Amino acid sequence: MTKVLITGATGFIGRAVADACARRGIELRLMLRSDKYIDQVSHLDFERVPGDLTDPDSLRKACEGVDAVFHIAALYSMWVRDLDLLMKTNVEGTKELIHAAMDAGVEKIVYTSSVAAIGYREDGKPSDETVPWNLGFTSDPYTESKHLACQAAKKLIAEGAPVIITHPSAPVGWGDIKPTPTGQMYIDFINGKVPVYYDGGFSVIDVDDCGEGHLLAYEKGRIGGSYIITNKNMMLKELFDLTSEIMGIPKIKMKVSPGMAAWAGGLMEWWSDHVTGKTPVLTRGGAMMTALPPFYTSEKAVRELGLTFTPLRESFEKMLWYFYERGFIKKKPVTGSPRE
Repeated sequence: MTKVLITGATGFIGRAVADACARRGIELRLMLRSDKYIDQVSHLDFERVPGDLTDPDSLRKACEGVDAVFHIAALYSMWVRDLDLLMKTNVEGTKELIHAAMDAGVEKIVYTSSVAAIGYREDGKPSDETVPWNLGFTSDPYTESKHLACQAAKKLIAEGAPVIITHPSAPVGWGDIKPTPTGQMYIDFINGKVPVYYDGGFSVIDVDDCGEGHLLAYEKGRIGGSYIITNKNMMLKELFDLTSEIMGIPKIKMKVSPGMAAWAGGLMEWWSDHVTGKTPVLTRGGAMMTALPPFYTSEKAVRELGLTFTPLRESFEKMLWYFYERGFIKKKPVTGSPRE
């Protein structure tokens, strides 16, 4: 029986990958830092190993005796107080894990990068895997960390590492436990903290489709290849309107310019940095990114891997019911139903 190691297994995408592997009868070893979100995977049969991306010794032990590694763990935040920890986790941790897997003789490593590690096209067409990264002007630390980590992975591929890279877009669905920055955006909107929108958007995909996409990359992907895993490109107004319909709340009406959004994001960042120490509703880099907007195509993953998609309304209903059941929002959705 095939045995795989999954890092970040209690995270949003990590849990979906673990579920996809379990459906195929693959033996699971999950690397966990703590029991904080253990309920995300309590329904699965797995071997637990302790590990941390900043602890190389733990990575070497975790990789021993497995056939493949799904490296999903990362520090995913659009605002951090400790930039060194962000880079050490996302960049150095990725390099250390790939080295550990190679030393252990692992046959395949599926590395979860991000669409943020791919550039945008100035002609407005969705980017594919060939578009070079050109988002440095946003000065967004998370985006830069994913770019640098992806570059490090590609360098190790050139040196013989059996790595396949996935570039997921923003996932939606059941299990956004922390929640992710995009999940928090929907929560803030429902809770009345987002009264305006601007011309911008991003790509989204059902989280379980994303998990299946990772497994398809392992099963059918080419070593050294990269695959964008996304479903649909949506403008912010579309995302908020869909959320409003499911929640039975008024649609957002007030519109501001992208420049105003970036200015407000910068002000919120300053307030978080110097006063509250809490994550801001919006960051300058986040506003600049979504205003592009950064749109992508998954044609390659559909063609080479057989990636398929869940209707996004179902995905949003699952996400919003999960947020309600977790107490992130107090209002109950008016469509859809809880996950059984």
